Amino acid sequence: MIKTLLIAPYQGLAETAKKVDTPEDIDLNVTIANLEEGVKAAKLAEKQGYELIISRGGTATMIQNEVSIPVVHIDITGYDMLRVFTLIRGIKKGVALVGYANISQGAATICNILEFDVKMITIKSRTEVRGHLEELKQQGFGVVIGDVITVQVAEQVGLRGVLITSGKEAVTDAFEEGKRVYNFFRRVNGQFYYFQETFNSMPFPVILLNKNANVIEKNLMYEQNSQCHEILESPDLSKVIKRVLENETNQWSEVEGEHTVYEIQAFLVSKSEGIIGITVHSSQVKSENRAVRIIGSPVHIPIIGESGEAKRLRDNIQQFARADEMLCIIGEPGTGKYTVAQELHFEKFGQESPIVVLEGSHLASGDKILSKLTAIKHGTVVIKDIETLSAGMQDAIKNLLRNVPNTMQVIVLANESLDHLVHKRAFDEELYQEISDHVMHLSPLRERKKDIGAFVDYFLAEFHAENGNETIGMKHDAIEYLLQFEWLGNLSQLKKTIRELGRMTTANYIELFHVKELMNTYKQMLTAHDKKLPLDGTLEEIEQQVIRQVLEEEGNNQSKAAKRLNINRSTLWRKLKQ
Repeated sequence: MIKTLLIAPYQGLAETAKKVDTPEDIDLNVTIANLEEGVKAAKLAEKQGYELIISRGGTATMIQNEVSIPVVHIDITGYDMLRVFTLIRGIKKGVALVGYANISQGAATICNILEFDVKMITIKSRTEVRGHLEELKQQGFGVVIGDVITVQVAEQVGLRGVLITSGKEAVTDAFEEGKRVYNFFRRVNGQFYYFQETFNSMPFPVILLNKNANVIEKNLMYEQNSQCHEILESPDLSKVIKRVLENETNQWSEVEGEHTVYEIQAFLVSKSEGIIGITVHSSQVKSENRAVRIIGSPVHIPIIGESGEAKRLRDNIQQFARADEMLCIIGEPGTGKYTVAQELHFEKFGQESPIVVLEGSHLASGDKILSKLTAIKHGTVVIKDIETLSAGMQDAIKNLLRNVPNTMQVIVLANESLDHLVHKRAFDEELYQEISDHVMHLSPLRERKKDIGAFVDYFLAEFHAENGNETIGMKHDAIEYLLQFEWLGNLSQLKKTIRELGRMTTANYIELFHVKELMNTYKQMLTAHDKKLPLDGTLEEIEQQVIRQVLEEEGNNQSKAAKRLNINRSTLWRKLKQ
């Protein structure tokens, strides 16, 4: 039996419903309530276990927006229209019908057929009724046909209201429609139950969000993991949502909390509703020594320069982007190996797939990595500093490479040729054979000095965008001076140098004397200590180490220390303050 409540907006409909033969499978109760009162009755009925609501007109429309059980409308039939027009057939003029489109359109057709002179007014909201009726009264109309609200307002403004009632035929049709809708709803509800159970049983946190990052639904795992809630507070989340809605593709990303980094997968649920899903796959404590990082929506990074090396590099990237083979990129530290890998990924996948970066020097286990790659399916795996892998991790990487999905591109980065490591048995020969079929060598900066000027412009533009630095260029003679140096730290060292030069001036252009002052400082420091520039620290760290050593040797006498370093006291003081 279907426990059903018929909410009649007027007394006559309740009486009609009692006279209709109720189907055996409907357990019917009838109450009288209109509009807001009808909504209250429907909400109470839902709490009391009713499974179906039947009502009419505006009351039915309001109810269906407030309850989660099926609501069936009692339609106004052609019989109902003929019945009301018969009631007023003696009135020749001054008759109007005011109602929603479902009433006015059908009535207009009948009036045309029967040649009744009735003015038709279609409304979209009940708030329009009073204005139309007051205007009709001024125009001399005396009778208004309509639904319950129209009749009520007509009486208030001094017009005769004639209610369009629903007959037995309409109520009978509503019962049959109710049975059909209820059975359909039950099937859908059953399916929804299984979907809901599946959603809540997922072994990882999942949430559904709208385009404003408001939570629509969350599963039990998310509820139980209190740490996950800080994902919603991350400014990165809105960027991920925007990318999913714009590109209509899955997006992998890392979202940082206060102490934790979360790896998430965002996917489109409904484009029209602006709803996306977020799956939290793993989390790890924030650390500079993280072994695995996911770069979501990697951007295009141009290959700078017009030298033969730069042109060859751009051609190689285009060539390898069309291939599926594993690639090994070899180059000294600071030559831009990861930049080339990211550009290769961009050419192959665009921004739709992530880059999974494995930091070779921090890797401890390959098991979790493989499961993560299987979940991601499309993208690029970049293994950095592969020559630093322990023997155990080399075995783990071999297993990973053999099982990585064929939809993933693998790029290995090495700071030196691996041949001599294999010869010394410091590197697994089998792993070497797997990764060395396709190799790209990057030249050190000292072999492509022609590109230094282009890199200076590129770095200055990057610093300007980052911190609003006013420096927009470097004078030609200053660039020529930079060509004298060997740049053992390659592009990394050059970038740090340009950053320091940008800090040294507030002018628009870096002058030759700025470059000489900085570079001569480094030369004096190296001469004073008879050692090469260390490559494992920043320029600022190198400066601080040497300056403090000289100060110690000079008994903390800043004048003597500045003289030895060939810089003035104010420069020394400024560097000590940094």
